Amino acid sequence: MKTLIYGAGPIGQWLALRLHSTGKDVTLLARGETYRSLRQDGVQIVDGLTGERHVARVKLVDRLDTEDAYDLVVVAMQKAGRLAVCPALARNQHLKNVLFLGNDVAGFRRYLDHLPEEIVLLGFPGAGGGWDGDDLVVMDREKPRGHHGELFIGELDGTIRERTRQIEKLFEAADVEVKVEKDIDGWLKYHFAFMAPTAGVIFMKGGDMRAVATDQEAIHRYCRACREAGDVLRAVGYRKRQPPIFNLYYWLPRWLEPLVFSRLFGSRGGEVRFGLHVRTVGPELRDLMEEFADLEAEAGLETPTLDALLGHVPRPDAERAEVA
Repeated sequence: MKTLIYGAGPIGQWLALRLHSTGKDVTLLARGETYRSLRQDGVQIVDGLTGERHVARVKLVDRLDTEDAYDLVVVAMQKAGRLAVCPALARNQHLKNVLFLGNDVAGFRRYLDHLPEEIVLLGFPGAGGGWDGDDLVVMDREKPRGHHGELFIGELDGTIRERTRQIEKLFEAADVEVKVEKDIDGWLKYHFAFMAPTAGVIFMKGGDMRAVATDQEAIHRYCRACREAGDVLRAVGYRKRQPPIFNLYYWLPRWLEPLVFSRLFGSRGGEVRFGLHVRTVGPELRDLMEEFADLEAEAGLETPTLDALLGHVPRPDAERAEVA
């Protein structure tokens, strides 16, 4: 499949490198200083697990022209950025499939204001990372011999089509494990219910992952906030907690919470996937919080612990980053 990665943040660069390294026909769209830097130095990613630096000279463009043809466009940007590029995507009649990749709470309807429903898919990357000084560090697996990350994708109506399998094969050939979700809208909402408290407790501790891992009360508050968010989703009809591990916040005895989650926050994976990543996506959560507030109102539930944690999330800068 001829593929365009639209957005050159951590996830966009990671996907482009994975596809390029396995000989796929991939192009990365970047803009401004990011485009100039990538043109000069190529994509450079430090493996968060091994410390190895990977460099790739991926094909680059700085815009999508109306006559450009791609079998798949993967839009790997923050929510506001994904919505902002929809008009440019709509002006091109040669795009067969568009996969919007990233955090979402409000759902997919706003994409359909611009694009036909039959070409749109949603998804989320399992890798995480961000900038550590001048280095882009990405954690995409826990063991050296594991798959290079996961990609969760799904059709809007939950069916599995031939193009779903083609996209699955594309990324699995690049050693990225793909999980096709039948309710990707619900999956993304539950991801917010996990990621927002995670970001909140990290920002509460000033980004110090060790401080989070060793503060039992902070971990209790974190778990309570996840349950509050999950209760809202169940109340408005999203009754299947997903992925199933989200049930851990409900099943785990309170006395075990610090033991289990101190390992998560204190691990190398936690340091990169969460510690570095929330610096990148943290400001985006402000927009998603407003969307989640609509669900809270619909549910008629209060979420005091979640609200308190999210109060530590910084407000977005004037400029949006091109990240997932």
